[in-house]
Amino acid sequence: MNVLGIISSKKDFEIIEKEIIKKGTNVKLIHLNNENIINYQNIKFDSLFINEEIVSNKDIEKALLKICSNLKYIVINMDKNIDLSVFNKIYLNIITYGLNHKCTINPSSIKEDFIMISVQREILDRSGEIIGIAEKKVKNNINLDIYGNILIFLVEILYKI
Repeated sequence: MNVLGIISSKKDFEIIEKEIIKKGTNVKLIHLNNENIINYQNIKFDSLFINEEIVSNKDIEKALLKICSNLKYIVINMDKNIDLSVFNKIYLNIITYGLNHKCTINPSSIKEDFIMISVQREILDRSGEIIGIAEKKVKNNINLDIYGNILIFLVEILYKI
């Protein structure tokens, strides 16, 4: 089973987790935040999804470095105010998402029922297959903002669920 850490609001995490569980998957999601991240530093995560700002201090940076030491992916919302300097210390497979057209993943069209998500660069999924540059139409979960919808899309394509 793949263990994924998701740094987000509690409300968003619960909706994301519900959507992923509905698909009957082999991933376990763990909600991380400033208050609990230190408690999870000894868990071996496969990926870390950062969808919300982290208020950094030395203990949190140390915990993040420990968590990142074994990651397959780190996925970062570039529209949030996230201090990336802690990640400069180790080599990571980074995937970015947000409204910025320079991100790896961004929305190209947002409608009430669906979102067109653009994959700007090739990505290797968990099984080593290439996800090519393309646009994908995904259902818009109206209970989540655009970032939560993109996060669900990324979990789906990276872990083939």
